[in-house]
Amino acid sequence: MTPASKISLKSILTPAAFRTLLATSKSPVIPLDATWYLPNAGKSGKDEFLSERIPGARFFDIDQVKDESSPYPHMLPSVEVFNKALGDLGIKRTDKLVVYDKQGNFSAPRLFWTLSIFQHPEVYILDNFTQYKLQNLPIDNNVLKKVEEAVAEKTEYESPGLIEDRVASYSDLRQIIIEPLFRSKFNIIDARPYERWTGEKPEPRPGLPSGHLPGSISIPFSEVLDSETKEFKSEKELAKLFTDKGVDPDKPTIALCGTGVTACVVETALKKSGLAREDKPPIVYDGSWTEWAQRSDERYILKGIHST
Repeated sequence: MTPASKISLKSILTPAAFRTLLATSKSPVIPLDATWYLPNAGKSGKDEFLSERIPGARFFDIDQVKDESSPYPHMLPSVEVFNKALGDLGIKRTDKLVVYDKQGNFSAPRLFWTLSIFQHPEVYILDNFTQYKLQNLPIDNNVLKKVEEAVAEKTEYESPGLIEDRVASYSDLRQIIIEPLFRSKFNIIDARPYERWTGEKPEPRPGLPSGHLPGSISIPFSEVLDSETKEFKSEKELAKLFTDKGVDPDKPTIALCGTGVTACVVETALKKSGLAREDKPPIVYDGSWTEWAQRSDERYILKGIHST
């Protein structure tokens, strides 16, 4: 039997590789600023974009491009909403998109994942903006009054649709969690800080209980990044980290976090590690802990270090 192919992730660009892409690409390369902060941070990615951005960048607001009918934050939009958002940003399907965020690797992987599952042909992630600035690469500091000023002309964008089997819903995950034998056939990775996984510390959203899903593995997203530079760790380091944590590459993996943002950091890291396989690509639980903690009963919200 031919072994399953591993996912080869060549879409993570160093600042130097990004500059090379800009210089050599025959089609337009458009940076997308996906900066987003937790509600209690007191900062605005959109406001920061108005005063500082990579030249030619547009701003993608994950809090605005979402499922408006959902009570949960920034859930994936419909294909119609997604198409309008990219059209409003002046993006064509022939454009090469390079996403980044000002925290290093925090919210950019969420947009990287979103663009990928809506099947934009060529998407990259800059690793990362902090290093880009430290290398004194070009920055646009011209002050804009609104983000729309960064777009010269709108387009008609048309995605072929969402890759549904890379997104988990609440009902999908509940079916897995309630049956221990079925649950054991999956890696369920929680990217929230460890103390929120154990229930020792509260969630940033008032009234939301902390804790974790039965069978889940705690891998805080910060552990897949270099503590100083916030760049993704090397393939070798990531493979060791996931293996040491008990991630089985022969099982499908579901990643979650607070609201589906930093789950995508871990999802990207798993693909970079070489452990992810093409026949079992990582899945993100879009509603993540915010949805689970509000919809599930207490039997499936565990406290402490046990995970079964």
